[in-house]
Amino acid sequence: ETGSLWSQMLSQAVTGPLKGSRLEMLPLVQTPWSAWLAQHPDTLVLSRDTGYERDYDRDPYSGYQDSSGVWFPVTRKDPRYHPKERVIGIGIDGRFKAYPMAELSRAGNRFRDRFAGRELEVRIDGPGQVRFFLADGSELPGIPSYWFAWYAFHPDTEVFQAD
Repeated sequence: ETGSLWSQMLSQAVTGPLKGSRLEMLPLVQTPWSAWLAQHPDTLVLSRDTGYERDYDRDPYSGYQDSSGVWFPVTRKDPRYHPKERVIGIGIDGRFKAYPMAELSRAGNRFRDRFAGRELEVRIDGPGQVRFFLADGSELPGIPSYWFAWYAFHPDTEVFQAD
C-alpha cells in the first residue's frame, strides 16, 4: 500500500514513507508439515488456487541448503559455521545472539542461558521448534535464519555454544 520495503532480518521498513517503522515480532514455529499436522490434526490449509501459476508441490529452494553457495551476496562472512547452518536468532536491547542448530542438538531439550543480562529458558519441543522464554514467562520471538544471513546483519552477534 505505501511502497515501503521491509527487511525481514531487521524487522523494519528500510525505504519508503514507513522507513524506520518496526514490525511487531511474534513467536513462530518452523517445523516439517508432518510434525505440525501430528500436533494439530484439525489444521485447515488455504487454497492453492491463488490465481498465480506456481507449483506448490515443488520446493523452489530444493538443494539450496545443502550447497555452500549463497544466492545473495554478502560482504560480512564468518567461517565458524557452514554458511547455510540453520540458526535461531534473538535480540534484546539492541544485542543479538545466534543459536546454531548444531549446538542446540547437543544442548538437551530444555536448558537455561544468560544473554543481555537476562535469564532465558530455551525449549526445544520438536524438529525446528525452538522457543525462548524470559524469567517472567513471556516468550521472546526467535528468528530462523541461515548463518550467513544472520551474521551479515548482526556481525557483533554472540553465539550459543553447547557445553
